Amino acid sequence: MARDPDPDPAAGSVAVPDRSSGPFGALRDRLRARLGVRTTTALAAALTVGVVLLVAGAILVLGLDWLLRMQLANAATQQATQLGDRVAANFADSEDVKRNAIQATGKRSDLVEVVTDYNNDPDRPSDVQNIGSSDPLPKYPLMTDVRAEPDEVEVVDSTWITLNDGKHEEVLVVVKGYEFPPTGQPFWVLAAQPLDFLHRAVETVLAMVLVGIPVLVVLVGGFTYFFAGRALRPVEAIRTRVARMSDRDLGTRVPVPPARDEVGRLAATMNQMLGRLESAQSNQRRFVADASHELRSPLATIASGLELLAGSVDPADASTVRTLRGETSRLDRLVDGLLLLARSDERGLQPRREDVDLDEIVEAERGRPSDVGGVAPEVRAEPVRVSGDRAQLVRAVRNLVDNARRHATSRVLVTVRAEGPDAVVDVADDGPGVPPEARDRVFERFVRLDEARARSDGGSGLGLAIVREILAVHDGGVEVLDSPLGGALFRLRLPRVVSEPGEPGLPEGTEAAEGPPGDGDLRDDRPTGPLPLLTSPPPKRATAPMPREQDGPREQPTAPVAREQETAPVAQPSPVAQPSPVPRGTGRDERVRRATSVPIRLGDARSPADVNPTAPIRVVRPPSR
Repeated sequence: MARDPDPDPAAGSVAVPDRSSGPFGALRDRLRARLGVRTTTALAAALTVGVVLLVAGAILVLGLDWLLRMQLANAATQQATQLGDRVAANFADSEDVKRNAIQATGKRSDLVEVVTDYNNDPDRPSDVQNIGSSDPLPKYPLMTDVRAEPDEVEVVDSTWITLNDGKHEEVLVVVKGYEFPPTGQPFWVLAAQPLDFLHRAVETVLAMVLVGIPVLVVLVGGFTYFFAGRALRPVEAIRTRVARMSDRDLGTRVPVPPARDEVGRLAATMNQMLGRLESAQSNQRRFVADASHELRSPLATIASGLELLAGSVDPADASTVRTLRGETSRLDRLVDGLLLLARSDERGLQPRREDVDLDEIVEAERGRPSDVGGVAPEVRAEPVRVSGDRAQLVRAVRNLVDNARRHATSRVLVTVRAEGPDAVVDVADDGPGVPPEARDRVFERFVRLDEARARSDGGSGLGLAIVREILAVHDGGVEVLDSPLGGALFRLRLPRVVSEPGEPGLPEGTEAAEGPPGDGDLRDDRPTGPLPLLTSPPPKRATAPMPREQDGPREQPTAPVAREQETAPVAQPSPVAQPSPVPRGTGRDERVRRATSVPIRLGDARSPADVNPTAPIRVVRPPSR
């Protein structure tokens, strides 16, 4: 492309006028911003048709007026010619022009006059007299003062005359000049045609034009808007499909219309672009997942080596080993977060759905040790139950608490409560807070605000992104607000599980556990298994006296003790049928509920106090006896 020549510096610069400046330019820009293609097309079509119809209507009205006036002038000219020929023919065999005029105009119902000038001397004033007129016209005044040369015609387009009955009428007058052959005396014949019919016809057409043009403009605009919408329906379908797509829906494609027009080519091009984006995203995610997976084994080897090395190095190198162990732990958390996000991007987190006591997860944060350090959190919890994956919810709450401890000055407050149909967890601190303009950006990956960019704080910029992903798959959300402590408040919302009060078999005001109605089970999601609800304290079992250490080994109790390390499910108490009512005060309740348990899976036991960021607590099988 050729470039414009550089302007001559000596000639100075000439300011190019801005076409968008001025009131009309600003109005045009605002209209373009507010109106879409469909509305703009309809308005353009309506405006074009309106202008065309206005021009055509004006031409129609003016042409009709001209045509009718021409027809009236022709009719009046024929009347004047016929009357003038009769007067000039001397049909009465008389040389008196007046007598011929009277005889020619007698008993006529049209509007004609014969006028002559008795003074032929140009130096003397004229003596114009009406020598004959039709019955509707009076002798004076004359219809017009216009005169024409012999054999010439003059037309008066409009004038008002007064009839014998006193009515006034607008007429078109034609004046034709003659000479009386016997004497050569000039005379003029005046013929008039009423304009009332012309005015009625023109007004009727004008009314039709004024009424019909807006109707036609509206119809054209409406039909254009409708058919433009039909024509743009494939574009709207493409827009709707693309608007619903996210970075996880690049495998979908936009619909391609059957017509191979501009819209069809646009849809095909967009599908090709989506295919390229999907391929690039798949390669990127595969790279992140593979890299993170391959880093786990070297990191585990390094961590084990540093742990073994910590007890054998000199005291001077112990601080270096501790620093390396901290960096290894931070890198391990980073790799673990990358793996979780890679799984989320590829196929979603796919949480296991079970009832979880959210207050227990929050209570576990009270005394949980953390390598983040900072102040210990204060916990205020109400009993709230949600449905979701316990391990993922623990991770979400833990990330929020660690983030607050990392930035707090002297206080971290964690509260959990029920708020309508939601369970709300607030994590507040008295740190620097989050600016309002960065509250959406803070949940993006690898985003750390200016005050958190120091590597010493241990943050990687993935904790809050993981929280948002976990909350998204649990039908919840997280937001940042102003903390009453002066810092930031991260609010976590989850749909809670609400039990219906007053269920049969429960005391008034209590809530039933989740399960089939009337089964009487009390469910517990703790790894240690459920706690049976007993109707009365169990009787004490007789055991042998416990010997002292010097007396030998201790005697085992007579009743076996269930151990949670067993691979089989924890033994459940036999279901108790509903007993018959017994009198109060006997030590037994009138209602008895069965208890259920949760089996323990080796290698999959989890706890709210689990501080191992990469794997659950290992369950040790008891040695066989």
